Amino acid sequence: MRSADHSRKLNLKERWPKGYLLGVRLLVTFAVAVAANILMSTWFDTPKMAKIRRENRQLEAQYNILQEKILSAEQTLKDVKHRDQYVYRPLLGIDTLSIPQVYAEYNDSKYADLPDGEYGEAIVAGWKNIDRLTRELYYASLSLDATQELAENKEEFSTIIPAIWPIDRTKLNYVSSLYGMRQHPKYGYWRMHEGVDLSAPKGTPVYATGNAVVLRSGWRPGYGELIELNHGFGYKTRYGHLSKRYVKAGDSVTRGQVIGEVGNTGVSSGSHLHYEVRFRDNTVNPIHYFNKDMSPEAYIDLMEQLEESTKKN
Repeated sequence: MRSADHSRKLNLKERWPKGYLLGVRLLVTFAVAVAANILMSTWFDTPKMAKIRRENRQLEAQYNILQEKILSAEQTLKDVKHRDQYVYRPLLGIDTLSIPQVYAEYNDSKYADLPDGEYGEAIVAGWKNIDRLTRELYYASLSLDATQELAENKEEFSTIIPAIWPIDRTKLNYVSSLYGMRQHPKYGYWRMHEGVDLSAPKGTPVYATGNAVVLRSGWRPGYGELIELNHGFGYKTRYGHLSKRYVKAGDSVTRGQVIGEVGNTGVSSGSHLHYEVRFRDNTVNPIHYFNKDMSPEAYIDLMEQLEESTKKN
């Protein structure tokens, strides 16, 4: 019996070379090792995986801290913006700065090269928050620079701000057209009306509403006979449809100085003054400036006129 077993072992070795059997043993050992490694890695972290997980947790924690800092900075910026808009600018009598591009989000293609994967969405959101914060910081910087400039030169600023009526209010028939979208009185289409129209008899004196230098004085399509004043600090005013002009480009004028007379020139349907106030080349509502030399009673009367005019339009 022992002889037969020995004989079978010899036959097996003759049929399977020694190197082949060694390879089989190594393959089986490797498979067992891989299976064991898979089982171990499923239930237990390898040193390398443990390190990667620690680094990921640290990155996630740092990202959360960054997000909190961005939110904190945005809140601080909102407080600064609120004080600028509702405290400093009203105190100095200046309009809110308008930069619509600040609120326009960048195109998604800007973030196309950022990493994706598990944290991709969070990374893109973080970059968008930072970009938004950067734009708002730019806005706040420009706005506060303008406020600071005016505050440092408040005495001079008080003389240049367009702060009186451009005509004698006792000569005013009515406010024939308000600032904003309107139907054109002659052509019928809707368009932005960038000033106010003050109906008054032809020849009514027109006053400079603040100290300024005459930027232009002459005919301009649509406006007819026009005078444009540069007051400095970003302010300009326009006086259109005049019948007469008493100043020329380059002249210095003072608040209350007669610069022309009401007329009916250009695209106009009756004798009136078209009056505009511009700040940093953007139009603003001139009505906001009319109450600076008015009694409460006169202001209430004007508001009633405007309300009646709005109903008619």
